[in-house]
Order: sequence, then structure tokens, then C-alpha cells
Amino acid sequence: DFGVSGSSAPTTSQRATNSNVSRVAPQKRSAPASPGAQADEIPLGSSLPTGLSDVELENICRLQYARWASEQEYISSVGSPPDLWPDSGLYKSTKKKGDDCKFYWKKVPEWKHMWNKASGMKA
Repeated sequence: DFGVSGSSAPTTSQRATNSNVSRVAPQKRSAPASPGAQADEIPLGSSLPTGLSDVELENICRLQYARWASEQEYISSVGSPPDLWPDSGLYKSTKKKGDDCKFYWKKVPEWKHMWNKASGMKA
């Protein structure tokens, strides 16, 4: 026992307030009302088309991450296809659907871990 009691904190429970300032808790944002506003995702186990190359699968994932349903939708909206890495054929950059954001991608596949899930195959 150190023989210390009490607290060094103020004992008043009143905070200094300014009567002209009102504090309001921030409101949570609700989800968009129209689910069709975003590109359709490939549902789990939806059996992707067979015969797609690794490059095609990777590019599909990159487009969908940027909220595009297909390359045709991207081209019709943006006016040109996504930039490609010359050595691999993978998308180098894609614009995000709905705003001016741009995604820059690596030269190597980044979504390979998702291909088996999307095609319904066991890893």
C-alpha cells in the first residue's frame, strides 16, 4: 500500500460546451438503391466458359475489379480498349467504371487464386 488515494483527473462530469455548436453523430451511408449500377460479378461456381487462357482469365478479373462486365462494355464507354503490357498481353491499366480513377496492374497475374473459385473447381 502506497498510501495514495484519489485521482488526478478532474472531478467534474460537465464538459465545457458552446451553446451555438450542435454536435450530431455522423450518419451511416446506405447501400445504393439500384444493384444494377455495378458490373455483374461471376457468381461462385458459375462455370466460366471453357478454354479460356490464363491471360483471358486474368484480364476478366481485372475488368471486373474495375466494375466492368466485359471488354465490350469498357470499349463502348471509354472509347478504347485497356492498355496492355506488350510482353504478356495482360491489361496494364483500366479505368474504374463511374469515375476518373485508374487502376494500374502488374506484369504478372494477380488474380490466379480466384480462377478456381470462379470456375467451381477445387484448388
